[in-house]
This record gives sequence, structure tokens and C-alpha cells, in this order.
Amino acid sequence: MTLAALILMLFFPFVITLAAVSPLRPGGAAEIIVRRMGLNHDAALAVERLFTPHSGGSAQAEWTVLGAVWLSLGGLSLAGAVQSVYLRVFRVPAFGLRGVPAQAVWLAGLIVFLAGTTATGAALTGTVVGQVCQALIVIAAMGLLFWIGTWVLVRGRLAWRDILPVAVFTTIGLTGLGVVSRLLFSTSIVENERNYGEIGVVFTLLSWLIGLGVVLTGGAIVGAWYNTQEISVIGTVGRRVRSLFRC
Repeated sequence: MTLAALILMLFFPFVITLAAVSPLRPGGAAEIIVRRMGLNHDAALAVERLFTPHSGGSAQAEWTVLGAVWLSLGGLSLAGAVQSVYLRVFRVPAFGLRGVPAQAVWLAGLIVFLAGTTATGAALTGTVVGQVCQALIVIAAMGLLFWIGTWVLVRGRLAWRDILPVAVFTTIGLTGLGVVSRLLFSTSIVENERNYGEIGVVFTLLSWLIGLGVVLTGGAIVGAWYNTQEISVIGTVGRRVRSLFRC
């Protein structure tokens, strides 16, 4: 729950700042949230209204440098929070300032993942086949992000095979969270905006962020537990695949 609380304080300002300094069209960061949550059209409009700056383009330009600074500081703080979870779960000594470069690399990977999957989503989700392809791309990219990203955050102190279960369980959890948000949060966002205005949209987004923090922490804990059972992820998947072909 500690990570969930930190995400509430760090990720939300991080996304708002990203929207302010984004070189993409206004609301580009809102589109990232919309696609991560799988929102319908009405809920997407509500989120875009929340994240789109009310001021003109000149104000955005004036805030670009300061916004980039806040983006970096907020992003590094978020990366540090995630890093601290992995270090505690795997009982790796804290790195202090030596862990900052790893946090910067993880943050860069996160931004590339968010921007890349949002761009492919805009290009592919026009058809059913495209939506299936986009889902597969997101799942694969998410797995790689948490597999490579976790190794980076622990600075190579853990073997790749020990980190793989964390990536697998975190990806499964985030995929499940995406399904739940697609089914429930769109209606909640629309109703809350109607009843409470923009703050109502914020309430729903905070609920989603809490779920995100719980999944990240739970994925690390379950992955570490899985390692103690001395079960091979690759071996398990291989046996499942072989059993399917035998059928």
C-alpha cells in the first residue's frame, strides 16, 4: 500500500506535467491514460477535458522548461519508489545516490513504452484485428518493460531468471486491471463528472492509481514467492505448450 500512496502523490503530477510539456497535440498525456484504462468515448472526453490546459499555447511554452524539470523530478521519484519496493522484496541493500542512474534509465523506458503503445494504439485500434494486435503488443511490451526494467532498478544484482516471474505476474495483474477498468471505470468517470465535475473524474483516476500500486507491489511479492518454490517459469510454460500439442 506504500507504493500505492506514493503513486497517488507522484504519478498524477507526473502525468499532468507531461501533458503540459508534451510536443504532441494537447491532451496527448490524457490519451495515454485513456488507452491504459480502456475507456469508452464519453469517459475519454471527460479525461481529456481534465488534462487539457485551459490556457493558451503561449502559457504552455512559458512553462516548458519548468515543466520539464518537474517532469524529471517527479519521474525519478516515482522510479525511486518502485525501486525501493523491489529492493525490499528481494532484500537487496539500498543503493542511495548510486541508484539514481538506474532510476533515470527505467524512467526513460517507461516514457518510451507509454509513447510507443499510445502511438500504435492510435494506428491499430480502428478495426477488431487491429485491437487484438494492439493488445498483444501492449502485453509483450509490458512484459519486457518489467523484466528489463526490474533488472535495471536492482542494478543487475538479481539473475534474469529470478526477475522473470515478477515481470510475468505484474503483466498479468496489469492486464486484469485493464479489463476491470474497461468494464467499470468508464461509467464511473461519466457519472462522477456529471455529479461532481472535474474532481469526480479525479476520484476515479485515484482509484485506478491505487489499483496500479497494489498490482506493482503484488507482482513483486508473488514473483519473489514463486522463486522460493523453485519452479521454472520457462519450464512450466514449455510443459503447458507440449501438453496442448499432445491433445
